[in-house]
Amino acid sequence: MRFAPIAVLVIAGLSIAACSNTRKDRPGLAMVQALLKPKPVAVVSDPQQVSQAVSEALNAIDGPLALATFEKTNNNVVLREIAVNGSHRTWASAGSADRRSLTTRHGVLTATRGLHQDLLSSDVSQTLALVKARRSGTATRVQRYLDGEDLIYEVTATCSIVRGGQTQVQVGRINRTATEMTETCQSAERNFTNLYRVDGSGRILQSVQWLNDFYGTTVIQQLR
Repeated sequence: MRFAPIAVLVIAGLSIAACSNTRKDRPGLAMVQALLKPKPVAVVSDPQQVSQAVSEALNAIDGPLALATFEKTNNNVVLREIAVNGSHRTWASAGSADRRSLTTRHGVLTATRGLHQDLLSSDVSQTLALVKARRSGTATRVQRYLDGEDLIYEVTATCSIVRGGQTQVQVGRINRTATEMTETCQSAERNFTNLYRVDGSGRILQSVQWLNDFYGTTVIQQLR
């Protein structure tokens, strides 16, 4: 299953504010390229399609909005917030009755519903503490998945989190300076790398996060 795409696009369709080829105007693409090298990343022929969909959503829908891009299924979807439970936010396709969803905790993916190889729950407390504080350190994270036989299996990873430099995040209604935080994780099942761009208040404005083997990495960008 896939979220309904907002346009026929590939993963690099993230130049939401793109009117030039500067790094500031292409933040999502730069993040994906940095993490997926040396794997080539296709560039969309018409990023204005994404820009138009984002603009329409921002004008029509109040409240939090985000753009998610899925690496392996090559599609984008504008997400609206549909539920809040403490520090957890659940997101679903904007302008649609589709109830397939992503759940985040302060911007870190913790669960999905209605997707392939659903992420049932996660313990990301240690990761969050370091990322929000923009501090380097070591964290243990636990992710629980549903396999093809509807059985739950657990992935425990040890992660090294490193603070990087600052970058300007300009996407949707957001234009802020952020610090790049890189999380490199190792587990018995796989190794993966997540990237977060965090503003001065500890809010994750953009991220590239490993989801599962079916979708690969997912780029999430806050739009307001």
